[in-house]
Amino acid sequence: MIEFLTQIGVAKQYAGDVWLLIIFLIIGLVLTIIVNKKNLGALILAIYIAFVILSFSYFVPQTGGVKAILLGIIIFLVFNGVKKAFPFSIKGKGLTSWFRIILLALIIVGMIGSIVLNWFSPVELEEFFTPLSKTLLISKEARFIWSVLPFGVLMFLNNRKR
Repeated sequence: MIEFLTQIGVAKQYAGDVWLLIIFLIIGLVLTIIVNKKNLGALILAIYIAFVILSFSYFVPQTGGVKAILLGIIIFLVFNGVKKAFPFSIKGKGLTSWFRIILLALIIVGMIGSIVLNWFSPVELEEFFTPLSKTLLISKEARFIWSVLPFGVLMFLNNRKR
């Protein structure tokens, strides 16, 4: 796909970033459709819980791929238990509501991406990600921002006066 992007005119040094952005948007839209607006808050909570569980599990292999699969399984299990107990819904109607939902879904994708990519070594990531992508997803500052941003945006969107 990166070759296709360079053929249509994207500069080679930016093709990886553009491809990452396209994947980011596609996953965000699919996540929006699958989870729906009343469960995005529960998904955020499930991701936090799953990350904590994996962070403190001493028996989990340190391989990035294995941890990513386990994260997905734990998120799924926790999400199914949490979504009825903690329904955080995005308020609003119409186009504004959809903008908020998609924004939050993209932030959730960024959070999951930041978590998972930090489990891989820099050598493994070198082939697929440009320095800009790595800075935006796996630097220490980015990890902090991606861990706080979903909850902060959810609270901001739900507490704004309309």
